[in-house]
Amino acid sequence: MKMRSFCKRSTFVLTGISWLGSLCLALALCGSPAHAQGTFTAASCNRSDVNAVINGPTHTAVNGDTIVIPPTGSPCTWTSGITISGKGIDITGTGNPNSGGGTVGAGTSNTTLIDNGTGPLFSFTGLRFGQTAKIELLTMSAAGAGSLSINPGAITFAGTCSTSGCANIRADNITFTSGTWGATSSSGAVILVDGVFGVIDHNTQSETACAACFMVDNDFSAWQGVGANGDNSFASADTFGTAQAIFIENNNAAGVRLTENDVAPVGGGVGGSRNVVRFNTLTSMSGDGLAGAHGTAWQGRFRGERQQEVYYNSVSGNACNVLDSVLSGTGYFLSNTYSGSGCNSMVSVEIARFVKNTPPWNSCNGTQPWDQVPFSSSSACLDQPGSGIGTGLQNSTPVVLVSNLLACITAGQCWPNPSLDPIYEAGEVSPNNAPGIVVATDGTSGRVLANRDYYAQVSDVAQTSSTSPFNGASGTGYGTLANRPANCTTGVGYWATDQGNWNTFNTNEEGELFTCTATNTWSLKYTPYTYPHPLEAGGTVVTNQPPNPSNLTATVQ
Repeated sequence: MKMRSFCKRSTFVLTGISWLGSLCLALALCGSPAHAQGTFTAASCNRSDVNAVINGPTHTAVNGDTIVIPPTGSPCTWTSGITISGKGIDITGTGNPNSGGGTVGAGTSNTTLIDNGTGPLFSFTGLRFGQTAKIELLTMSAAGAGSLSINPGAITFAGTCSTSGCANIRADNITFTSGTWGATSSSGAVILVDGVFGVIDHNTQSETACAACFMVDNDFSAWQGVGANGDNSFASADTFGTAQAIFIENNNAAGVRLTENDVAPVGGGVGGSRNVVRFNTLTSMSGDGLAGAHGTAWQGRFRGERQQEVYYNSVSGNACNVLDSVLSGTGYFLSNTYSGSGCNSMVSVEIARFVKNTPPWNSCNGTQPWDQVPFSSSSACLDQPGSGIGTGLQNSTPVVLVSNLLACITAGQCWPNPSLDPIYEAGEVSPNNAPGIVVATDGTSGRVLANRDYYAQVSDVAQTSSTSPFNGASGTGYGTLANRPANCTTGVGYWATDQGNWNTFNTNEEGELFTCTATNTWSLKYTPYTYPHPLEAGGTVVTNQPPNPSNLTATVQ
């Protein structure tokens, strides 16, 4: 009797089994129209064996699969990487991961992969809303690779968002072997993402004081699936305090910075980054900004960083210039600490187009269609720090206004008239009492103004009373809610460090930002998103399957 005929014509009589068991048996005998997710272990950590359980022939992965890379053969040298197209799967090594609050950096991995190719070890492309992609618990080295030969980095994720959201990703418990990536990654970053939400946590990276080395390059080139180059990120509202960002938390970085924003992952784009950087430990940091990113006009058509949330990070070293920086968009910088003899200021603010003036944006000098007119020493420049949602721009050459599709040609014609979206900074502490926010004098200081475009902490000392050191007249203060000034000037901020319940690990590191919305009237402005990020919960989770059916009989009629 052929199985196909059996399935089509037979009736099953089952005893001692639930309807679910009956269904499972029927599917086992007759086949299922879809592949069920499962866990599949490669024969070794060699590239061919790993690819065989992702892209075939051993197994072709489907959404929800877990692919285990064993230590067999470790370390394994790869001369080419693996692309995972349109599938949300979990690729994991074996070992003991770190997860949740209270731990920083990667756990112990049993599997080492060495990248001696010209591209990433793993590239996720075509990810969409509803999918989750993960890379976990591996040691990755670039020992033996040529100078800047790995383009663009070790791991990349690229997705397509919609108005419903983006795919989720997690990259965690990766140890990037010390001293092997700084000279080999063409982008300077080891993880590159575009068009996805999620978390990059509990990773360890170490280089020798490399100001041009980063853990993450993050972009939202087509926010909500619209346009390119980050244009729609600047034409859309803030998402502070929500899951709509890339979260970078509980990482251990030595000699490197955490973020940048100007190189695309495989299959992705650049521009409009939104990130949350929190509870990381950085040592021997050099350069500008633990979570810095470039601004509009830095390297071409793409827009700069749109927003950043940076809080409760610990930084040390003697070679950093500033703790953080803003070259475009806006951000909140709260309760970060620095120890060392460098970092002459906590946050530097500068209009990128006074530093770089690449086409099509060029210099902010009164001749460009996207800058405010009439032009003066105080008129605004496109995407300058402290600006928020504005009219949409699109296209490459020429740039056009979304509203009327007219080419931007004459000065001021396409000024997006962005909303005022001030930068807030409070509770940042350094041993040399470094000033809170410092604004460049290259043309920026006449345009980006204190107590309008940014609100800097008046002191790095917490409130001792309701009038000292912050009295509510200008800038920001921090401390307990009870010590918040009763009187306030519209716009000033107060970081109440005993408020909120978003930190589920340590209630001593909480906070909510209040701003003065009218004279002597305080309103809640910002509550950080849940910590640890929900995607961290339990590390890799494999759904328990129902037990195999037992005590049953089958009768063919």
